[in-house]
Amino acid sequence: MSKKRLIWTSILVVAALVALYLYKEYNRTNTDLTNLKADIEISAGDLIKEFEADDSAANKKYLDKIIELTGNVKNLEKDDAGDYTIVIGDTLSMSSVRCLSDTNHRSDAAIIKENSTITLRGVCTGFKKNELLGENLGSDVELTRCVVIKK
Repeated sequence: MSKKRLIWTSILVVAALVALYLYKEYNRTNTDLTNLKADIEISAGDLIKEFEADDSAANKKYLDKIIELTGNVKNLEKDDAGDYTIVIGDTLSMSSVRCLSDTNHRSDAAIIKENSTITLRGVCTGFKKNELLGENLGSDVELTRCVVIKK
């Protein structure tokens, strides 16, 4: 085999591998959390308390982990795209866990009732302190790709 032919063959193999990788990444979907085991099971109140006490330590413990969360539904919000955010926590507290439903499970989220107890599974994406002029107006722990486990 000549040197030129070897170089062109190598270039074509590398190009084919790059094209295959790009195709797979472009068509990749998120894994459905319904049948996956949660890394951590916790109540909404306990999760909020941990983030409010020490958000740096809580981020190390929960960030990007699959959380199975149980709590009281404070509110159900629907945006213009038809996606649901389930707000979970104590109705007397300004802090909550905001759970963005998985787009494949919109119908499950749509039938959730306020003031009911629910168990969800989602991925923790962080913590947001709501402050205005130095006053604490509650805090939100955020979960994405949430699926309803028990209504």
